Amino acid sequence: MMPLSKLFSHEYFFRVPDYQRPFQWDEDHFVELIDDLLIAKRSEPYFLGTLVLHSNSTVGIDDASETFDVVDGQQRITSLCILLACARDIGQEQGDNELAGEMHQKIIQPAKRLEGIEKRNRLQVKEQSSLNSITGEIGGSKFPIKNSINDSPSSQRFEIARRIFREKMEPLSPTELDQFAMFLIQQCNVITLITDSFENAFRLFTIVNDRGKQLRRIDVLKAHNLNPEVVPNDEAREKYANQWDDMEVKLGEEEFEELFHLLRLIYVKEKPQNDVFTEFQNRIFGKPDRPERGANFIDTLQSYVNLYDSLFKDKTFLDEGESAHCQFQTLMAAMVRYFGASEWQACILYFAHKYGNERAYDFLLRIERTYIDHWVRGVRKDERYRTYTTILKHIQQTRNPDELLDKIGQVETKAIEDACRSSNLYDSGYAKYLLVRAEISVTELDKPRDFEARSIEHVMPQNPKKDSQWLKWFNDEQHEALVNTAGNLVLLSKSKNSAAGNKEFDEKKSKYLSPKVSSYPRSMQVLKHDIWTPETVEERTNGFVIQVLDDLI
Repeated sequence: MMPLSKLFSHEYFFRVPDYQRPFQWDEDHFVELIDDLLIAKRSEPYFLGTLVLHSNSTVGIDDASETFDVVDGQQRITSLCILLACARDIGQEQGDNELAGEMHQKIIQPAKRLEGIEKRNRLQVKEQSSLNSITGEIGGSKFPIKNSINDSPSSQRFEIARRIFREKMEPLSPTELDQFAMFLIQQCNVITLITDSFENAFRLFTIVNDRGKQLRRIDVLKAHNLNPEVVPNDEAREKYANQWDDMEVKLGEEEFEELFHLLRLIYVKEKPQNDVFTEFQNRIFGKPDRPERGANFIDTLQSYVNLYDSLFKDKTFLDEGESAHCQFQTLMAAMVRYFGASEWQACILYFAHKYGNERAYDFLLRIERTYIDHWVRGVRKDERYRTYTTILKHIQQTRNPDELLDKIGQVETKAIEDACRSSNLYDSGYAKYLLVRAEISVTELDKPRDFEARSIEHVMPQNPKKDSQWLKWFNDEQHEALVNTAGNLVLLSKSKNSAAGNKEFDEKKSKYLSPKVSSYPRSMQVLKHDIWTPETVEERTNGFVIQVLDDLI
């Protein structure tokens, strides 16, 4: 256990290395930290968490002290620096210059010529100018960070921390603030784990985080790929660190992390045996036909990030002039929006990586059919993995898309047809996608379209009024058999008045179909009907089956 009095002394300086994520704490974290500290007993030790530090001799600035890379604990130590700066400045504003001066020396090390110590920041971060605007000079926390340097998410979080810490501490009297400051420096402790081995530092990182909050394995992957032993040149390491950050920004945190799971599947072509970090370490890096750690992997990752973006986000993989451009983008948008599992994307990525856009739409249709077949049959994850890993192996083994499509063969459509004819399609998890698929089939696509359906609506209501026209067209048995079938269902593209659900047919059409609450062709076909009968519903269900299966056969 190390008190802050020692942690924030001339013996220790800290650096957030390039491989670390940007500062991530938000308002809830800052409030929880300061609230817990303010109510803690002043006479008892207080545990602030764990720091995992890498003793990296190449980072040191002078011989009298050492700079440690912060492997784990970036959020906490950065927040503590801002907290100390706020306590420092409030003390000065209350007239306690002694407290302000002592606190300032904890954050900014003053020069000590005789000891060979230079003036420097206790903590080095990527957004140093933003942090320094708060911590660098006494009085820095009194005003918000200037807009000119508050242009990054991390800088904005620094500002949130500054605001919250000051709001919580400003009501303290000079005596209370003095007692709080002494409590911070003397009683608040961290467990500090230090190793001079990069690998050991991250082994500690994994152990510490596995006992607490969930660790993002891709952060550890990033660190291992930017290990000075792997990328020894400082400029190259900074370049690749920035490239990695740019890739994450391009895809967003969740999808960037998802890409690693897809890449694991592409390379290993088997069900996962461990977490994604361990899989890359043990089964991918350095293996035959697989990337090496460092520059080779990061450059390979960049190519897949670009592919992922063009396929699943921007959906611009096929250029406008190419055959099936509109159909490809429209179908891809629907699959991304409505397919819950993501293993299928690994097949699309690998195909695009190897074969480019040649027969890409045909392959997409084959993958769609496979996914729908699994979906309607309720196939378990293990079987899904077997199917997709087999397809990935076919991609690896074949020489061209024609050979690949022949190798995959056709998918049986009987289960899909049975699902389309289900007497209770409405309550199935795949109803919306199949209805969207039918809409795509009957739409003349002169440009790509995103079918973002708001809801599924019954034409004949589920609970018609006793004296309504609906019950003259349908007896009880027919109503029960047909009300939740595809022929009685339409998609709405805009919000509707829920009270319209039980209206008579003519009124229902005029209330929310005529005013374009639905802009989907198949759904709008309801308007041409003057009456709504069992024969109408059955005919529409038969047409629905053909529409869904049209491209799938």
